[in-house]
Amino acid sequence: MKTYTIYVHDSRARAPVRLSAELAHDERAHEFARERLASSRHHIAVEVWDGAQRLCRVSPTDPRAAKAA
Repeated sequence: MKTYTIYVHDSRARAPVRLSAELAHDERAHEFARERLASSRHHIAVEVWDGAQRLCRVSPTDPRAAKAA
């Protein structure tokens, strides 16, 4: 298990919401980001970080994000 930092960008908030998640691997972290993005129409982007490295940023215009919807 790895601990990831997740930033959820919401159109109603001034700053992204910061979450921590323990996930099995990087692909699961990407899946988590797509699921989180699809969970609210107000989410405009979700970023996943592993320490100082950004693994991904998904947004409604990302074709892979549509899989979770």
